[in-house]
Amino acid sequence: MSARLRRCAARDAGVSLVEMLVAIVILGLLGTVIMTSVISTKRSVGNSQQQTNINEEARLAINRMARELRQATSLLAVRNPDGTAYSPTAVTSVTFSADFDGDGCINGVAPTPTPSPAPTCVSANTNNLEVLTYCYDPAPTSQQLVLIPGTLTGSTCTQAGARPILAANVTSLQLSYRSNMYLYDSDGDGITTWRELDAAAAPVGDQDDDINTGDLANIDSVVLDLALLEGVHRQSYRTQIDLRNLS
Repeated sequence: MSARLRRCAARDAGVSLVEMLVAIVILGLLGTVIMTSVISTKRSVGNSQQQTNINEEARLAINRMARELRQATSLLAVRNPDGTAYSPTAVTSVTFSADFDGDGCINGVAPTPTPSPAPTCVSANTNNLEVLTYCYDPAPTSQQLVLIPGTLTGSTCTQAGARPILAANVTSLQLSYRSNMYLYDSDGDGITTWRELDAAAAPVGDQDDDINTGDLANIDSVVLDLALLEGVHRQSYRTQIDLRNLS
């Protein structure tokens, strides 16, 4: 057989076992790299979507709370305020009134004492009540931030008319109450808290270590600390709401 024919026969002999194994290893490595890249991209997209969802929910809740609290004419009651007695496992709430329709009255009732000239009160509107409560229940079966028309009457946020504004994603809510009465800033940090007001001499404070009507009358800003969870992502938010009608 000529040398030329022998070379042609060698070329037609196929691939060796070693060559096949090398090809399989290379294809396996390429497949692993591609699969890892696809999984990583999918995880990144999922994480980004969760973060977007959390930010959007937080934005809606904070904007609504800030808009309505900013119009408050008085803070009526709070539960579980900031301070040494604050508990992350207790119901947190704030009840306030706001003259949303601008008639000078709250739910159709003129203030006491009645100003002169006396306001013309618009009858209370069940679709636009002017006494509201924001309430957060941290129980694992709830974890809801809800809006309640009127005052909080029970020990939980579940009562007639309660509407969730954030559902099943809230892991914590803390409300801090502050005043611009800097004369009573006892620790000199530039912030007058409700506890410093409470500790002041009468008639400003009553030294009962509780935030009640007397303390609330001097509160003009609320700091909101909110934390949300979706998947494995937990995000915290903070904003200060100045009560423009009380400042």
